[in-house]
Order: sequence, then structure tokens, then C-alpha cells
Amino acid sequence: MDIAYFSKLRTDFIRMYYRESHKPFNDLKAAIEAKEPPFDEPPDRYNWEGDEPPYLTEWLEAEMALNVLGYSCLSMLSNSLKLAFQNMENVFGFQPTEEERKLFKDGFVNGYKHVLTEILNTDWSDCPADFAIIEQVVLARNITQHLVDYSGFDAYHDEKTVKKHPRLFFVSGNKTELELEYDAPWFSRRIEVTEADLFKAIDEVEKLIEYIMSRENKAREWRVRRRQENMFERSDPPS
Repeated sequence: MDIAYFSKLRTDFIRMYYRESHKPFNDLKAAIEAKEPPFDEPPDRYNWEGDEPPYLTEWLEAEMALNVLGYSCLSMLSNSLKLAFQNMENVFGFQPTEEERKLFKDGFVNGYKHVLTEILNTDWSDCPADFAIIEQVVLARNITQHLVDYSGFDAYHDEKTVKKHPRLFFVSGNKTELELEYDAPWFSRRIEVTEADLFKAIDEVEKLIEYIMSRENKAREWRVRRRQENMFERSDPPS
């Protein structure tokens, strides 16, 4: 099975899905901001004495829809990466041991990275992928799939994520300046998935899979060594 090829089909689809799906929501926001018909006149419900601009509700709904779209794309991306790792088990001929499975409690990215270290004969120093971003894809996906905001569909990074990744990637505001501490307020933890951040995350996942598959020959060498070791153990006479 060509893991890199089929994984690329999935990531290309995610890009296309986002590009095409976000258009109506951005168009709606733009029409409201430009006061284009039918948003050129305030709605009947509009309170002229209040400070709220007309069609604010519709604008906020479109903004939330964009973020929910981002959440769904993160879910597909996380799933695609997990499937790639699972297929590597078959192609490379390995299965995490019970002891190694304990590392998966800290996320399947960390678990597979540990297992593949020996198989690929790598310390990952030459891997071009950003593991901090890739890990946050999975963490953000897990949180957004279990929403607790009854008033809407916003999700927020939990304290465990903030502690592990003080510089959050999928977050509101300017992440180049945002250095959250463990006790960061909830409103600065809102998970926001922009097009630029989503596509950057997709790029990093693709880099990781391409790197792993570029070392497939190392996995073959590892498999041969394991087979030889097993044959030696079976041929070893009982004491």
C-alpha cells in the first residue's frame, strides 16, 4: 500500500473541502459589512436605541460556522494521520507492545513517534515536520469533538493542553505574541481554526508522512533483523 499517496489524497481533499465550504460564510459576512442587499436596511427586530449593529446575529453565526468548519477539518486531518500510522504497522510489520501502548496515553502521535524511533533508526532531528503543531491537531480535535459550550459551538483549550503547549497554535489572537501560562484565562484559550493555520497544519502532517516513508528502507532492515533474531531464539536449544 502506498501510504504517502493515499494520505495525500485525503489531505488534498481537506484543503478542497475547506476552500469550497467557507465561501458562503465569508460572502455573508462581507455582504453584511458592506450593507449589500438584503442587508442594506436594518431588520424589523433592530433596536435603533441600542448599540448593537444590525445583522450582528447573522454575522456572528457566519463567523461561528467558519470555525466549526475548521473543527471538522481538524477532525479529518487527525483521523487521516492516525490511519496512516495504523497502515504503517502493516507495511513496516510492527505492532506496539503492551509496554509501548502506555505511551499512547499521551497521544497517538507521541506513541507512534517513540515506536518508530528504533524502526526507522532516527532521532527525528532531520525531520522537517513541526511536532508541536501536529500534536495540537490531535489535542484540538479531541476537545472540539466534546463541546461543553451550551450557548454555542466554541471550544477551549484545557489546562493540560496549555501546560504542554504554552504557545498554542489554534487560538484566537496573535499567537506570535501569545505566551499562555498554566493559569491563562478561559477567554484566551478559544480554539480558532483559520484557513492559514489549517493549511499550515496539513503541510506539517504531509511532511511527517513523507519523512517516515522516505526511510522505509530502514524499516525493511529492522524487519530483517527482527526475523533473524526470532529465528535465533527458536533455534536456541533448551538449557
